[in-house]
Parts: sequence; C-alpha cells; structure tokens
Amino acid sequence: MVGQMTNSRQKKTRAGAVRALSAFRRDEDGAIIVFSLFVFFIMIVVGGIAVDMMRYESERVRLQGTADRAALAATMLRGNPNNPDAPSVEEIVRSYFEAEGLGDYISGENSIVVSESVETGRTVTIRPTASMRTSFMRLSGVNELQMNLLSEATEGLGEIRFELVMVVDVSGSMGAMTASGQTRIQELRNAANVFVETMFEEIPAEFVAITIVPYDSWVVPPAGFTNHFTNVTNPDSNAPCIDFSVWDTVANSINTPVTRHNCNTAGWRTVRPMINTLEAAQDVINDLRAANTTSIDLGVRFGGLFFDPTMRPAIDQMIDNGQISQDFRGLPYDWNEPLVYRAMILMTDGDNCCFGQATSRSPNRDQQDQQTVQACQALRARGVQVYGVAFEAPPVGTALMEGCASSPGHFFNSSGAELSAAFRSIATHIQTSALRLTR
Repeated sequence: MVGQMTNSRQKKTRAGAVRALSAFRRDEDGAIIVFSLFVFFIMIVVGGIAVDMMRYESERVRLQGTADRAALAATMLRGNPNNPDAPSVEEIVRSYFEAEGLGDYISGENSIVVSESVETGRTVTIRPTASMRTSFMRLSGVNELQMNLLSEATEGLGEIRFELVMVVDVSGSMGAMTASGQTRIQELRNAANVFVETMFEEIPAEFVAITIVPYDSWVVPPAGFTNHFTNVTNPDSNAPCIDFSVWDTVANSINTPVTRHNCNTAGWRTVRPMINTLEAAQDVINDLRAANTTSIDLGVRFGGLFFDPTMRPAIDQMIDNGQISQDFRGLPYDWNEPLVYRAMILMTDGDNCCFGQATSRSPNRDQQDQQTVQACQALRARGVQVYGVAFEAPPVGTALMEGCASSPGHFFNSSGAELSAAFRSIATHIQTSALRLTR
C-alpha cells in the first residue's frame, strides 16, 4: 500500500514537472527583452563603426588638405642664393604638417620628393602615411585603419596664359598726401611697379598680357578703339570716350550699346592694352597722375572689355599698327579656353562721385554703385578673379571694393606704403592660384 502511494506521488510529480516545462515552453513573457538586447548590441556595433569611419574620414580630409596646401606652397618656393638661411622645399612642407600637429605622418622615406624640369618646372610629391586606432571596429577584429595619401603639385606656370587687367583710380583725390610722406598717386606707382615686377619675374613675357586701365571721370580708350563697336550712339562723332547702357554682362561687348562722349585725352589717361614687357609697363605706371572725379563703374566695365573675345578686331588692329605684340594675336581668349587665368585688380581711394557736375555721366552715386556691382558680378560669373583694393578709401568706397572682390581673401584695405604689400600679395596669390594639383 505504501509502495503504491509512493509511485502515485512520483507519477504526479513527473506529470507536474512535464506540465510546468510545457507551460514554460509556451510562455513568451520576457522574450522581447532578449531580442531587444540583441538588437541593441547590434545597434551599438553598427553605430560604433559609423563613429570610427567619421573619425577616419575627418582625419583623412585634414591630412589631405594639409598635404595639398604644403605641396602648393613648396612648389611656389623660390630659392635665394644670397640667403643661406632660406628654407628648403622639404622644410616648407614639414612646417605645414608641424603646424597641424601632423609632423609624424611624413617621417618615412620618400614621403617628400622634389623634382625639377625645364619643361614643367618644379614638382613636389608628398606621401603622408598614418593609422588610426579604432574604438568600435575592433569588436569585429579591425584594430586600426590605414591612411596612405598622395598629393602632387606641378608648377606649370609656363603652360598658363595670364590675362590681367589693372583698373586704377587716378582721380583728383589721389594727389593727397599719405602718412608715408608721399602722395597717393606716388604710392600707387610704387605698388603697381611691385606687381608687374613680380609677375614678369616669374612668367615668360609671351604668356602674360597686362592691361592698365586708368580711370577718373572717364576712361580714355586707345586711338581708333571705339570705331570697332557696332551699336554706337552718335557714330559719326569724333568724341573719343564711351559710356555703356548694359552693365550686367561682359560678353558680346563689341555689339553692346555705347554712347560717345567728349573727354580729356591726355596721354597718361589712355588705356594701354596687353603689355608684355616690364619696361613698357613701368613707363605707363610712372606716368600716371591725378585729376578729376571718380567713375569706378566705368573703370570696371571698360576693364572687362579686355577679357571678352568679341573685342579681338580692336586688338588685332592695334597689333597691325605695332601697338601690341604679335604674341597676343587671337586675344582675348575664348571664355572656355583651357589653361587661361583671368584676373582684375580694381583699386580706388574714394567712391563713385561722377554726378551733378560739369563732367556728370550718372544721376547719382547709388546708380553708379549698382552699375559697379553688376559689372563685378558679370566678371566673376565668367571666371574672372576680382581683387578689390581700398586705398585710404571712405566707408562707401571700401564696402564697394569688398563687394566686388571674388572672396574675402581677394579684398585688401590698405593705407600708405601698405599698398605695395597688398599688390605684391595679389601677384603672389595669382601665381599660386594658377598652380594646379596634378594628383
């Protein structure tokens, strides 16, 4: 009897255990927690990988940018045999990396290679290498990510053609004295000479055409230049100067509506297109003087003519007359011509004020300012780099130069002898910008 009762209890116990196991198997309470923990772990891993990749890409971009800037700067370096302490190409490159805290990344053999060629000039190749330890990817077995980069810059200035236009203020206020003890016009001569010396020192004469556009109340074109325009009011007049009706484009200029006007045609006021020798440029610059009022808008718009290929008939006529070198037949280049660098240096010491006077050509300054801005925008839209230089100018003129400039880095606010430093900086910037990263 006792044995039967024991067996019965055992059977009941086993049955209860089976029922409990069966119930546990069917019970889904808490299952979602396990799944959620699994998904959460996957999210952490995937998000961590994304964080590692963002860190990697940020460092890679910083390293590549430093290498590119260093390559360009080192390519532009000019040796000075009279200065034994002048930095070498390698030192220039390393200084860029050290400044960014990346000096260890160019310590390997052949990380900096410099080659010189008569055909292409200097080539600087930089191969920085680095590795970044991962924080999350190591969970999948990736402990570090490698960076093996390449930056190479070739000087190549011999292949670049430069179309440069200097639009300079020669109005009466340029006769004022500066703190340096010279007049503003004297400081302008100094600065413009620095610019042309720097350009012709580095670039073969046949590859650079510098046009000098002096402006005051009017801009005086070269003799016969106006005759090439096809849409002229008073076409039979002998009035030498022109004014424009269209300001928001610098294309198709030869067919744009213009009006003839009388003006003072003193030789020092006359535009000198496409100069290609230092001596000729200096002769024009050193003859600049100061007189009359200020038409910045007219200076910009007239300067833009010398980037516009439709003006070739006027340029060709001057070539035929021996006024321009034969090297420049076919200029201005087509807008889409490769390896052409176009820049305008626009300088003023005042603001637009050619209105309400005997020499008036605009009803008010606001209209002149608007026309100036439109002409600058049209130049920039065509790829012309516009450098704005305010030389001891009032706030309105300073703001206009800043607004005309292609970027904040293209704007200079100078006084006194600082003008020469600004023009030297512009010449260097033009040469540096003309370099190209080849890889």
